[in-house]
Amino acid sequence: MGNESDEKSKPRRSLKNVKSVAHYLGVSRNTVHQWVMENHIPYINLGVAGGRRIIRFDPEAIEAWLQDRSHTPGPEKPGQEKEWHEQEIE
Repeated sequence: MGNESDEKSKPRRSLKNVKSVAHYLGVSRNTVHQWVMENHIPYINLGVAGGRRIIRFDPEAIEAWLQDRSHTPGPEKPGQEKEWHEQEIE
């Protein structure tokens, strides 16, 4: 029973629409729609209303998706630095 009150006291996350996710990611709404169609971005399909799909996004899932795609340069592997400096510049 303690879990029920804990669940009720948790604030609900606000789901985001295509427009707000596109703005946040700096891409067009068409790009977000394409990513949804390709199953490339995490989304929630709430159903169909008026002949249109209702798509929403969990901000935490979008953040995790971004983290999975982030690249932070790390230390070079042995031998990479030598190869880089030995390349001729034309």
